[in-house]
Amino acid sequence: MVGEAMARILFVDDDPHTLETLSKSVSLFGHEALRASSGEQALALAAAELPDLIITDIRLADIDGLALTRQLQDTPGTMQIPVVILSASPELEVAEAAQQAGAREFLSKPIRLNTLQEVIQRYASQ
Repeated sequence: MVGEAMARILFVDDDPHTLETLSKSVSLFGHEALRASSGEQALALAAAELPDLIITDIRLADIDGLALTRQLQDTPGTMQIPVVILSASPELEVAEAAQQAGAREFLSKPIRLNTLQEVIQRYASQ
């Protein structure tokens, strides 16, 4: 970690436990975690804070992660922010839909810490 810039990561999940776990995990890596519990909150936070990376659950209470990703990709201020979609359902169709929506990557839940760290290094340090 020495010499690497701290990344700001926005986590989007309507499960408070998942948000807490992910936030604490990236804090251990020395990064800053932003949290949103809905798609609307995520859109507002992404535009205001311009995080280095957005990691969203595919299932949210208001809009799904695919729609959120498309909206982020269609907005000039946030279109350059990489989005990674998480889902508990590892079906191939879901992974393909995530990529078609503009997500850089699709990961299955539960996400392992080393995988999370690799994803942050891959996308947040660009």
